[in-house]
Amino acid sequence: MYGEVVRKLDIVSVTSAEKQTPKFTPLLKSSVFRRFFISRAISLIGDAVVPTALALSLVAREASAVWLGTMMAAAILPKVLLLAIGGVAADRLPKRPLMVASSVVCGVAQIGTAAVFLADASLWWALACQAVFGMSMAIGYPATFGYLPHCVEPKDLGAANALVGAWTGTASLLGPTVAAVSAAIGPPSAALAVDGASFLVSAALLAGLPRGEATGSPRPAGAGLREGWQALRGLPWLLRMTVVDSLILLLVAAPFMVLGPGIVQHLTPNGWALLMVSFALGELLGSLACGRARLRRPILTAALGLLAMGLPPLLLAAGAGVPALCAAQFLAGAGIAAYGVLVNTAIQQTVPADRLSRVGAISSIGSFAFLPLGYVLAPLLASVVGPEPLLWIAAVWAVASVGALISDRALREFGPGSRIEPVPHAPGRESGEEI
Repeated sequence: MYGEVVRKLDIVSVTSAEKQTPKFTPLLKSSVFRRFFISRAISLIGDAVVPTALALSLVAREASAVWLGTMMAAAILPKVLLLAIGGVAADRLPKRPLMVASSVVCGVAQIGTAAVFLADASLWWALACQAVFGMSMAIGYPATFGYLPHCVEPKDLGAANALVGAWTGTASLLGPTVAAVSAAIGPPSAALAVDGASFLVSAALLAGLPRGEATGSPRPAGAGLREGWQALRGLPWLLRMTVVDSLILLLVAAPFMVLGPGIVQHLTPNGWALLMVSFALGELLGSLACGRARLRRPILTAALGLLAMGLPPLLLAAGAGVPALCAAQFLAGAGIAAYGVLVNTAIQQTVPADRLSRVGAISSIGSFAFLPLGYVLAPLLASVVGPEPLLWIAAVWAVASVGALISDRALREFGPGSRIEPVPHAPGRESGEEI
């Protein structure tokens, strides 16, 4: 039944040329991609340690929950605010030095955070370290996103993104375990030092890669940002998905992440941890599946994957038990993995190299801009309307958002061979002229 529906939607290609599924082994035989992937894998494990390690470190200090939220915001907000600048820099400068510098600064910032806890110093110093960490990530992420096409052939981008996505899910499984073991044998803040060390090792590996020469012209920053925005406008499906993604994170993901732990922990001890593990497993398997599928309508498939985001808040609002919630989280993880792999691959295959980092950065800004606001608003709204009604609203919004996405013809028809539509410069303005 499902296979028939897929064929009718014309999502999966059935031509003989496309029956060849991408293989991961040849990718890892490439010394450049292998080195890039190992560096990413090490830093991703370190990153997955941080949420649990930071929470346990603050609990050990008997700090209030406000400190945890503030430190998370301190790492997120600078990244959101500076991503556009990072995108311009990554297009105008060689990418490898930016990645190396970002990894070194991130490593020092996380080791500094660990030192604050180990020395029992003022938490304001840890807050400052997290802000530096966020700023450095804003420079490193666009360079990393733009560097991947330098590592593999265009036809292998889907498999490469899938492999990175699969490891992200694996790291999400390993991270809390590393943090828990660290807390059991020593201070929980030691895990933060592990994260810092992982960035330094990653920087050492990246230092041996090709430079990833600049792809954009040396133009004023304002002109560069305008060109990146014009490139994003040239992809109507991506602009629409960025807006919808932002609202789903604000109205669906944030309420579930904020309200879920308190509700689930009343159902089963460690129930929330089981839900997080289920989500990570879904990410892992969803990424691997996307890497091996040849899709005629990849963006339509990615949009449908977002439907699964509505399942966890729906079942939580309905009073479902932990087993059902774990199944919903598994599907949500698979859906998000499909979305990430397919959209990232489409961007990297469609956007010209000289604008790739800027488009990726601007799209990420749009997607995550409202997430910190969602973390703040969710408990406030829940105190007014109640947790369950807010979760019902989240589930309905997920369905309505996907419905709005797939109503877009440009999105439904996007497939292999689709290219960016250039947006002309405004009349009377030279392309490199600053406002």
